[in-house]
Amino acid sequence: MLSWGILMIIGAMAGRYFKQWDPIWFYSHAAIQSCAFLLGLAGIIAGFVLEDRLNAEVDTHKALGILILVMAVFARPGKESKVRKYWNWYHHNGGRIVILIAIANVFYGIHLGEDDGTSWNAAYAVVISILFLLSIILEVKLWRQN
Repeated sequence: MLSWGILMIIGAMAGRYFKQWDPIWFYSHAAIQSCAFLLGLAGIIAGFVLEDRLNAEVDTHKALGILILVMAVFARPGKESKVRKYWNWYHHNGGRIVILIAIANVFYGIHLGEDDGTSWNAAYAVVISILFLLSIILEVKLWRQN
């Protein structure tokens, strides 16, 4: 939840909305995304261990987690590379898709892990709502600057 469902969103926001603070925005974006990636990788490893120990049936949750991990690992080509524009398109749009899948997978994981995950669902929904509202405010501010 913390890695894919919160930190990735915050890292994406740093990359989108704070470019006026160059190069801090880039290093913040990269550091937050790297932490989220490493925590997500640790979560996936822990998930494999728990699945074996508990004999749990979490194939969909596991597949979505692996998909998110795989989509996140593509390395950035150099600025002069001919494929950089395609990578940028993938990075921006693929990142948005990964975030949406991650949010859905967090809610699904809560459903799998709790008999009554209402409080966890509500808490995560509040966090996502705050991040979404903040994104709308920052997006409007960004549009007004351009």
